[in-house]
Amino acid sequence: IFTSPTPDKMFECAMTIDGGEGVLLIIKNYTGDILNFETATELLHESGVKVTTVVVDDDVAVKDSLYTAGRRGVANTVLIEKLVGAAAERGDSLEACAELGRKLNNLGHSIGIALGACTVPAAGQPSFELQDDEMEFGVGIHGEPGIDRRRFTSLDRTVDEMFDTLLENGAYSRTLRHWDNVKGAWQEVTQTKQALQKGDRVIALVNNLGATPLSELYGVYNRLTQRCEEAGIVIARNLIGSYCTSLDMVGFSITLLKADEETLALWDAPVHTPALNWGK
Repeated sequence: IFTSPTPDKMFECAMTIDGGEGVLLIIKNYTGDILNFETATELLHESGVKVTTVVVDDDVAVKDSLYTAGRRGVANTVLIEKLVGAAAERGDSLEACAELGRKLNNLGHSIGIALGACTVPAAGQPSFELQDDEMEFGVGIHGEPGIDRRRFTSLDRTVDEMFDTLLENGAYSRTLRHWDNVKGAWQEVTQTKQALQKGDRVIALVNNLGATPLSELYGVYNRLTQRCEEAGIVIARNLIGSYCTSLDMVGFSITLLKADEETLALWDAPVHTPALNWGK
């Protein structure tokens, strides 16, 4: 738990699912994940499998940490996987799906808070400790530290602080690399995340980090809708529940993904998985 899968396991999984049109690896931006997925990518290429990659780095809380260079990949991964999966279902090529994934990554922003740490089974104790009136603002999905520790006052005030941070820290330029299947080499590309603005339509995800009651998540969403309305941002679709969790952590995250008509059509496309299930 909280350890990246090994390259041989990734290789085995990719070989199993490859139907001849290629495999797209969607990777959360953590150092261990990047290293192992890159190794698996090269192994797949050497074995004749068409493969490419998308790195997700949607966490606006921190730019660099002990766990990764750049921003961390968190709950926007769930939205990207659904949308890119729908594109693959309609017959889009491997490269088209990859380009869509990179576009969506540049349009999505997330932030999380925790009122209590998760307990990693191997350690047998919480990954960090908080006072009764404290929260970890900007916490990572593995219990990594956030921006700072703050006094918890009310749910609405907490959502306000998270929403303001999403808007303020949205714009972000960095260099990401992906595997070029045609050239058989890694390509580094400077990309820019776009800040959310008045008039944008978004898919909103209120995500349970583990042990937060559903009633509180709806309280978060209620305040989020108010703040979006005040900012002129339209929530076109929403998702509320446990989708990117951290064992028994008491906390939640908010993800806002800017969406155009194509994105909304892909979101509405039928999906039948244990976590997401709608349409015919």
